[in-house]
Amino acid sequence: MNSSSSSFYVDLPVMRDFLDISQPSLYSPLPDDWYVAVSDVRNSTDAIDKGMYKEVNLMGASTIMAMLNLTGSFSLPFVFGGDGATVCLHESLLAKAKEALLATKRMASEIYRLDLRIGIVPVSEIRKAGFDVLVARYRVSDNFVQAVFTGWGLHYAEESVKDPDRAEQFTLQLDGSSHEADFSGLECRWQNVPSAHGEIVSLIVQSIAPSPEKRNSVYRTVISKISEIYGSDTMCHPVQESLLSYAFTERKLSAESNVRSFGLGTMHRIAYWFKIRFNVLLGAVLMSIGYRSAYIDWGAYKRQLIANTDFKKFDDKLRQTLSGTKEQRERLMQYLEGEFQTGSLVYGLHSAPTALITCLIFSYNGAHIHLVDSDNGGYARAAMELKGRLKAGSGKKMKPHG
Repeated sequence: MNSSSSSFYVDLPVMRDFLDISQPSLYSPLPDDWYVAVSDVRNSTDAIDKGMYKEVNLMGASTIMAMLNLTGSFSLPFVFGGDGATVCLHESLLAKAKEALLATKRMASEIYRLDLRIGIVPVSEIRKAGFDVLVARYRVSDNFVQAVFTGWGLHYAEESVKDPDRAEQFTLQLDGSSHEADFSGLECRWQNVPSAHGEIVSLIVQSIAPSPEKRNSVYRTVISKISEIYGSDTMCHPVQESLLSYAFTERKLSAESNVRSFGLGTMHRIAYWFKIRFNVLLGAVLMSIGYRSAYIDWGAYKRQLIANTDFKKFDDKLRQTLSGTKEQRERLMQYLEGEFQTGSLVYGLHSAPTALITCLIFSYNGAHIHLVDSDNGGYARAAMELKGRLKAGSGKKMKPHG
């Protein structure tokens, strides 16, 4: 194993200003001995229409947690997309990654009757097709460094897994064999978080300007415009401490319980049913009294959670979850629609009264990341809307490398 290549991602420098996602010189090419793992819920629209977006959302999060547990750390770059996820990994993890993905696919089918499409695409194949996987690290908080991507390689990998003409080469299929994945660290214990201002918006923006320079300028302008309309990150953050509360209902807690106990037998399922309820009660008490041990400051945990939330990200598309008013959303849509009409961008947007939170936890003392999306469709609905605008404006569609 080439140790310098396997540690490539964690050795990258860290950008501290989100506007820097528009600076190509700050990205580095993923080595050729890396792979892109993709998961995507097929026909997610039908599941969302049936009120199953929490479960759809959970499949993307489960994919990420299963991949991260191959290393036992947040050392793999990933993007959460609402109804799926993309994770990059070194070839030394390839065999275990296939096993974990197949187990996740089987779990999705057996528990929720969801068809989770999964596949792995070599970075070398992505480059042969004329695309690239360029990655950088953006510091969200003291404890959370997030991957950002450009080069259109992730998009090519996702389309390769979905495209019938290419899928056979890259997708993984169940063959009746038993497969295992480690989902430990995946937690879904929070109530849907109501917006402090009226609604939660999941936004996706893709620049279709004719050159890389102009596309990067579009992203800088859009980020600035969002700040102008919605205010600072603190003001528009989708999660506020006063609105965070643990869930105690069966439906809310069963999501984590079903996944964490999958394939481990009846006694384990029963034990975990009791364990999660005890932990929720204990956690609620410890947070309410601000208990602090030598290892964990429970009084600060909610603040850490908010700081470690992936509420804005970039993978050749700007993705952001915002808390705001209807009037703010309408102002933003008016601006974006004007830019769409001029041919500089396409966008998709979904709003809901509450946000969903799914947690990826290695330690309650800092090493935890929280995936956030708006309820009832979130990024999945926004992506569908974006694709509709892209199709409608196909005469303006960009070429991946400008």
